[in-house]
Amino acid sequence: MTAFDYDLAFSRNHGITTQEEQQKLKNATVAIAGMGGVGGDYLITLLRTGIGHFKIADFDTFELANFNRQYGATVSTIGRSKIEVMTELALDINPEASIKTYNGVNEETIDDFLVGVDVFIDAIEFFEIKAHRLVTNACMKKGIIAIFGVPLGFGTSVLVYKPEGMSFDDYFDVDYDAPLAQQALKMALGIAPAAFHINYIKPGAFKFGNRQAPSMASGCKLTTGFVITQVILALLHPDELKPLPHYINYDARLGRLKKGHAWMGNRNPMRKLKYFIASKKFSV
Repeated sequence: MTAFDYDLAFSRNHGITTQEEQQKLKNATVAIAGMGGVGGDYLITLLRTGIGHFKIADFDTFELANFNRQYGATVSTIGRSKIEVMTELALDINPEASIKTYNGVNEETIDDFLVGVDVFIDAIEFFEIKAHRLVTNACMKKGIIAIFGVPLGFGTSVLVYKPEGMSFDDYFDVDYDAPLAQQALKMALGIAPAAFHINYIKPGAFKFGNRQAPSMASGCKLTTGFVITQVILALLHPDELKPLPHYINYDARLGRLKKGHAWMGNRNPMRKLKYFIASKKFSV
């Protein structure tokens, strides 16, 4: 058996990263909340960039309905803890990696989860809106860059939170006393201002009140590429990242890209009009 050699394993990164930058990646700590549709792929891809330290969180197990998109979902892992499966896969790529695991993230564990973290990635299940808010707000207070990517059909949307940018509440303007469907629609509009995917996804596929939205592996993989690039920039070239209300929407099926500035977020008068129209379209 060939002995693991970090420098050789990640030598093909050189030319894109310098030796000094690769050492920064090796020493960096990335936290990922969620090991499902995109979170598991984030972990594996970051391992292949040479990131050396992780904190990962999830409380769920793999099931058959995960097969269309989740990295660790296989016949042999049905019923197994996502955290356990992904940790095994991670250490099979880099046995020297440090991985601390959490059975989900909540108000009691959030501070420990973020200790020593350089970048946080939000891969929490879309409809867990209060959990998104909890971790993002904690990152903002601690000065930690947070990256949030969401697959949208054959496309993706990526948002970046930095202390100098808009906060979660200012951008999304969610009413937490409203029904879940209305909260989810507010999140969806904030995530995808360009909404390219609406051109081909049937409106009936979205059941916000029942926590249902369609997804496909290609969109998840595209999201992984965008998000991991933002993480590497956050670690090596943080000045290149534009925080909220800036956003990136890209759709591979339509070949359309929009890098925009959503002034005032969901509080923008035009966004409020879009919310009203969308609420009628999706019967929210």
